[in-house]
Amino acid sequence: MTYEQLCNLYAQSVTLKILRARSAPMMLSFFHYTFKEKNHTTIPNVELVTRLADYLEITGYKATDDEIDASALLEQEDERARKYIEQWSNKGFLRKYPDDDGNDIHELSSDMEKVMHWVSTLQKREFVGTESRFRDIYSKLKELVDQSNKDPRQRIQELERKKFEIEEEIKAIKLTGKVEVFDNTQIKERFYDVNRLSRELLSDFKEVEQNFEQITQEIYRKQSERDIAKGALLAYTLDSFEALRQKDQGKSFYSFWQFLMDENKQEEMRDIIEKLYDLLEERNIEYKNDRFLKKLKQYLHTSGKKVIDANKKLSDKLSRVLSEQNLTDRRKAMELLNDIRMLAFQTLDTPPGEDFFIEMESDPELDLLDRWEMADEKKSEPEVAFPDGLGGTDISESDFNALFNQFNIDRTLLESRIQTQLQSKKQISLKELVEIYGTEKGLTELITYFSIASQSSNHIILETPDPVTLGSRIINMPMVLFTNSQN
Repeated sequence: MTYEQLCNLYAQSVTLKILRARSAPMMLSFFHYTFKEKNHTTIPNVELVTRLADYLEITGYKATDDEIDASALLEQEDERARKYIEQWSNKGFLRKYPDDDGNDIHELSSDMEKVMHWVSTLQKREFVGTESRFRDIYSKLKELVDQSNKDPRQRIQELERKKFEIEEEIKAIKLTGKVEVFDNTQIKERFYDVNRLSRELLSDFKEVEQNFEQITQEIYRKQSERDIAKGALLAYTLDSFEALRQKDQGKSFYSFWQFLMDENKQEEMRDIIEKLYDLLEERNIEYKNDRFLKKLKQYLHTSGKKVIDANKKLSDKLSRVLSEQNLTDRRKAMELLNDIRMLAFQTLDTPPGEDFFIEMESDPELDLLDRWEMADEKKSEPEVAFPDGLGGTDISESDFNALFNQFNIDRTLLESRIQTQLQSKKQISLKELVEIYGTEKGLTELITYFSIASQSSNHIILETPDPVTLGSRIINMPMVLFTNSQN
């Protein structure tokens, strides 16, 4: 890094501003107690203000800092806490956004997550595991080389070697009746590493979510520019979104999300975590009652869904921008028409002279199927040649039935089917619902299922293709997952 780069970094980096804040010790300790120790990812504004007020009273914090001036030190803790939360949100230390009911909620920003992780590494740890980390590094290096080798012969040799090692291990177990297992130190070491990596994974989601938000903010900025074409705005949005998806971070996230949505993988992960905690209890290994991993799937789903929702919000914003642009064009057209009318009324008493008109050689001819000049005899309608099987004047009863007797989709019935399946499952896809119940009303019924998913925050629409069979046809649709909010 150059001197100029570091100067800009110190002036603009939110992470460094957190560390340099006078209230940093109080702020970091409060966030650690409220979010980390309690394993909360989001907290409503009212609750967070109340908790901070209690924390200020318990700690007796009265220092003068950058967030509130000296005169505010004499105010009640509730008012001081409100000002702190507001200032931290404005400076990017906290994220603030409304929930589905319009109430403000908060979560730690990605910069705050970085600071808290770095500060935690400064503390001296009572247990530092090196054996598991080295094995992890070694296995990743080996996996990187093996899975990048396109030579079929070498891949077969590697698989044969693994096969031989597995067979030898099976033979040894059969002969001795003993299984080589981890000792308590190895288990404890790996448990701490998994816990640490899981917490870091949660904080990584926020950077992906912020990337979507940056694109959304850029759309707002471009929208405010005068005379920007809808095509240019649409092209920018689609190009930005595609660029984000094609980045390593975007590819990794969507691959992870598809893995997380696999119900079989969810059950397998849940069983593995349960066995891990049973093992810790059985071996009497101290883990400080840290049950973070037990709710890991829930935390991952919540954090990942916010990224998906940010993506959906981006699409909704684009739709609104384009609609607003249409309304703007219509409003301008109406204003022009009104101006023309006003000018016409102003010239009623003083009509323009002949110099303002252009004389045409002949009158224009209007030759439309449903138009004729008043007081003139109506012209016969021109003959129109329809293709075979179309047109004509013979209208049968079946034609009227097809036109007027349109079927209705019972939305309540479809919602009831979804709830019935979710009573025994964590989630179910649209494809599975079609396989169970079929589609009585065809494509219209699929669209209604899609509408139900798009109007609920509990359901998820992914861009992963998930074709649905409709009779003898295959309909290409995005993956639609209906989830149970109570699980």
